[in-house]
Amino acid sequence: MNEQSWDDDTDYQSALRRMRITMAFALIGTLLVLGIVAVGVLATWLFLAVAEHFSQ
Repeated sequence: MNEQSWDDDTDYQSALRRMRITMAFALIGTLLVLGIVAVGVLATWLFLAVAEHFSQ
């Protein structure tokens, strides 16, 4: 990995801002995927519970 030579604070602040935006998108994406998985598991559990109830 090459060492970055920052000429002034402008380059550094720009890189820091891009990194924070990237991290925010990654966090939001991860939370969305986890939410979709949780809803899927809950819906499957609920469907199986209802199907078992009506099969008796």
